[in-house]
Amino acid sequence: MNITWSKPSLSRDFAFFAALIVFVLTIAALWVTYEAYIDHSQQMVHQMETEATRIDRAMILEIEHSSYLLQALGQQITHMNTDDLNGIAVLLRSFDTTATLHHVFSWIDANQNNVVSSNKGVHKPVDVSDRDFVKMAMAEPGKIQIGNPIQGRVSNKWALPVALGLTDSTGKYIGTILISMDIDTLTRNLRSAVKGSGISFTVYSRSLLPLNQTIAEEKMLPIDIYSQQLKTTDLTKYPSGVLSVASLFDKNSMYIYYEVSANYPYIIMLGFDNSASWAAMRELLIPRLIQILAMGIFMLALLWLVRSRIIKPISELATITGGIARGEPYRDPISSGGVNELYVLAQQIKKLSNYIDEIFRIEEENKNKNLMFRKGKEASDLSNKIKIEFLTAMSHDLRTPLNTIIGFSEIMKLQSYGTFENPQYLQCVKDINEAAHQLQYLTDDVMALSSAEAGMIELQEKHIDVRFMLSKCLRQVADRLGDNKLHIELKLPDTMPRLLMDEGRLKQIIINLILNAINQSAADSHVVIRAYTEQDKGGKETFCLAFSDSRASLAKTGRAEVSKTAKYSLSNLSIPLTKALVAMHQATLEIKNQPGKPYSTILRFPPERLIY
Repeated sequence: MNITWSKPSLSRDFAFFAALIVFVLTIAALWVTYEAYIDHSQQMVHQMETEATRIDRAMILEIEHSSYLLQALGQQITHMNTDDLNGIAVLLRSFDTTATLHHVFSWIDANQNNVVSSNKGVHKPVDVSDRDFVKMAMAEPGKIQIGNPIQGRVSNKWALPVALGLTDSTGKYIGTILISMDIDTLTRNLRSAVKGSGISFTVYSRSLLPLNQTIAEEKMLPIDIYSQQLKTTDLTKYPSGVLSVASLFDKNSMYIYYEVSANYPYIIMLGFDNSASWAAMRELLIPRLIQILAMGIFMLALLWLVRSRIIKPISELATITGGIARGEPYRDPISSGGVNELYVLAQQIKKLSNYIDEIFRIEEENKNKNLMFRKGKEASDLSNKIKIEFLTAMSHDLRTPLNTIIGFSEIMKLQSYGTFENPQYLQCVKDINEAAHQLQYLTDDVMALSSAEAGMIELQEKHIDVRFMLSKCLRQVADRLGDNKLHIELKLPDTMPRLLMDEGRLKQIIINLILNAINQSAADSHVVIRAYTEQDKGGKETFCLAFSDSRASLAKTGRAEVSKTAKYSLSNLSIPLTKALVAMHQATLEIKNQPGKPYSTILRFPPERLIY
């Protein structure tokens, strides 16, 4: 079978990666364009929000200034004779200052006729009963009312009416003070508040009637087209929002934003000029595209450097290797600077092959060792199972005669069927009873230790009060040791954490440690049990119980008395069993028993066993 080796194609790979880089950069440019468009849109909307706020503030200032003038006029007219029209005319002219040069002050009598104005004085009555602001002023006198834009029947100019209804001291309606704010002047004042370029706006009444329709009306028309959308918009629920966003693919589209004034019944709609919008978009996008272009040039230059420094020498080495395979004589590569890289590469491949062979050998040895370990574990598990079964059977066989011995020795110790003539027999019976109990404890320890080593003990964990558990263990130790006196001193803090432990196993651990401390304590000392907390190496809090003997004087509080005339016979399995039970609860047991020094045992519980 002939195997044909294909010609190396690193140059083709170079072209592929170059095309891939160009493609990725194109995608990145499109993505950056999209992100720039999103950022631009957010900036435009934010700018229009800012401009809308400025226009609203300027509008509020104009209206509040007019409201102040109306209230001042109203206070003076209410103290005048409303039939004195010449006096009212003089009063209105006195308010016609430079600041109000383009505003007209009018007096509308109780019959809803405009009879006096600041620009024409007393004139022929003009019926204005059909004006909305007159109706609102009569309905709610004393409150500033803003009407829809009107063409004045006296001034013949378009104006924004701001009116205030007046009443006499009895509450009777006596007329209305009106300020007709020139819309051309108002619009120029509002436009001066706009700081950004390319912003056009229209102010609408709540009925969507434009208030500044006479100023640059041809520029407002694109905005007014979108005002139809406001008719279907719930302005109470959405007091501001975007009606249109400029598209990347439609240069005729534009940004349109609206905002309802919170203080007065009008709506501000703003539009952003298309040419200004695209100029801002270019300013935002071009620097980012330049960065991508610079990155692309750098990556292509780096790829070209890789080609000249790596790809070309490797291609030449591959050609030389193919020539050697065909029987051609070896030649030094031209682009490698005279270094015999082929020989070095062959040596490294040989080393790599030897290394792989060594790994296979080690894996085979590990496999054999694991097999032996598994067989040994199976044999150990089988041995443990047999041991447990044997100990269980032995324990069952021992318990029956032990219970019999303990029962009859108790009867004999109590002399239930009569007294012993020789008191030594009674002592023998007590020794038999005690030995039977010791043998029973030893049997229990053997079974417990075997079960612990085999992992057959299941912990029934719950929250345990340490103070109560210590008191319970001391009472049981006192019952088991007899009537002679041994002092056990408790040194416990006021507050201690609860422990997450198996209650029975914790009780067994504490009793064994107390009995062991009794056995190890000196003749003239007493056992001290201390509880405290300390920090481990990781800085976490642990809980400790320390059992030690002490020659110090006894405290009057926190001590218990048990027997110490004779050492308690503790089985040799008690400490190994205690260590196994402690390890099952992830705790540690430290025993310090050096000749000539006080005996000490410290039981430490890990942080995960503490409950606060």
